[in-house]
Amino acid sequence: MSAILFTNASVFDGHGPDLLKGAQVLVADGTIQELSDKAIKPPADCEIIDLAGRTLMPGLIDAHVHIWATDLDVLKLITRRSEYLAAFAYRSLHQMLNRGFTTVRDAGGTDVAYVQALHDGLAPGPRLLPAGRMLTQTGGHGDFRRAGEFACACELREGGGARFTHVVDSPDEVRKAVREELRLGAHQIKIMGSGGVASPSDPVDRLQFSDEEIRTAVEEATRHGAYVMAHCHPARAVQRCAELGVRSIEHATLIDQDAADAVAAADAFVVPTLATIWALLEDGAKLGLPPSSQEKLKQVSGGVLQGLQVMRRSNLKVGFGTDLLGSQQDRQGTEFALRAQVFSPIEILRQVTSLNAELLQMSDRIGRVAPGYAADLIAVEGDPLEDIACLGRGGANVPVILQGGKFHKREGV
Repeated sequence: MSAILFTNASVFDGHGPDLLKGAQVLVADGTIQELSDKAIKPPADCEIIDLAGRTLMPGLIDAHVHIWATDLDVLKLITRRSEYLAAFAYRSLHQMLNRGFTTVRDAGGTDVAYVQALHDGLAPGPRLLPAGRMLTQTGGHGDFRRAGEFACACELREGGGARFTHVVDSPDEVRKAVREELRLGAHQIKIMGSGGVASPSDPVDRLQFSDEEIRTAVEEATRHGAYVMAHCHPARAVQRCAELGVRSIEHATLIDQDAADAVAAADAFVVPTLATIWALLEDGAKLGLPPSSQEKLKQVSGGVLQGLQVMRRSNLKVGFGTDLLGSQQDRQGTEFALRAQVFSPIEILRQVTSLNAELLQMSDRIGRVAPGYAADLIAVEGDPLEDIACLGRGGANVPVILQGGKFHKREGV
């Protein structure tokens, strides 16, 4: 692979706090070879690209996506044919990469075959870290039967809800499901720690799984070098999962100080997902979000910004995720401006790069502009340290996207 030398760049290295102006970055063999504020001697076969002062930074990382989530109505989603889901998923992945997201973490339901297809070059997309099928208890957030139903039609058709979830009700069932997903190639394990908005019959404020079941998932994942991420809205669910060893607390929408203290004591992460909450509030109803889910959305949406303030005040490790569903996935960039109501630009930049890399257990490979790191790089028109919203324009002002040292997008340079 020929080398690339970027010159006249303003570099955000993934940590900051300032841009390195007039910098040069040498890329070869898929990795960053050198970063300097002085001239770098290019190798013989090197292409030199003048960035004319544009910001060069690590590729963005979204730690909570559902690439296959075609619809806001879960019962409609799980009765779709797998071929349709796959087409939707590959389009979603392509569009995420076009926005500058070079790594995304699946938050449950994604088969490892998607990763294999991306690796084999069958479709363009970011690096994808799958969770495999989600783990839910009977009647939990991933049990798609409506209240009063013995079984739903989706269970009687090929695939159905079983493509996305394991319904497990004992430590032994949890252990077997975790082992199976890790055998298949899951990078992390997803469990449901509380009720949720999209599911048809579980109250948002209910805790899910027994302590022993959660401990079993954590123990089994840890033994395999992986970790557990847990869906949690109420503060008690956040606190409980942190105390039981869960590494990544998803949403944490109604977190309070006691829960934040538990997360800090456990050295765990929280991954708030504001983009999906605002998207659902704005047009969820017209896009098919069922009335029962609309009511549950009202329960969690009121405390979102207060929760972010608790996270910031408590100096928690806050990851960057979006959790968007269906056609609302094109709002991925809105997460930047929404977080800016509480966090500073440098805090958000770290969340979407180096801190997310740490969360994903990849802090030695991605999320930084430094020698030895993967050449996942984007060039941005504008200074995100001054205007973080410049990263949220759907890729319109990202003329260069480099993944693993290869150009995915190159415009005007």
